[in-house]
Amino acid sequence: MHVMQRLVSVGLVVFASAVAVTSAPAAYAAAPTPAMGSFAATISPVGTRSADGNTFISFTFVEDFQGTLTGTRVGTGRLVIHPDGTINARVSGLFTGSIAGVSGTATLSDSLSGTFSAITADFVVTDGMGSLSGIHVQGIAAGAATGPATFAGTYSGQVNSSGS
Repeated sequence: MHVMQRLVSVGLVVFASAVAVTSAPAAYAAAPTPAMGSFAATISPVGTRSADGNTFISFTFVEDFQGTLTGTRVGTGRLVIHPDGTINARVSGLFTGSIAGVSGTATLSDSLSGTFSAITADFVVTDGMGSLSGIHVQGIAAGAATGPATFAGTYSGQVNSSGS
């Protein structure tokens, strides 16, 4: 009889677990969508200092995107020019436009390195608002300076969306 009580108890635990799992709110995740396109940015320096042969430039910028991301990002960044001519920068701003046909605003941040003639960057789109809530984009970009305060290039990556 003791064995029967254990089997009934185990059965009730399994049944209760199954009910809890099947009645939980469903989360969904769409299949990732490829992202690709082009960008063009104009920077406006707001501060400069030098230390140990490095030049540090704080700037604001406006960047236009075409392709999977279509719109404009406005933000700030910090550029370091090293004595050997290499550069590093961290950039972040508010993207307003559409991503894979869905409109809204989101934070677009990137970290770049290279030289003025060959820049590479890793970027991420997060914190979407409105229709872009739940959208996450991650990718890479490559480009170059096209003038003293302008840059252009291409990007590729993946759009992921999730929600409940």
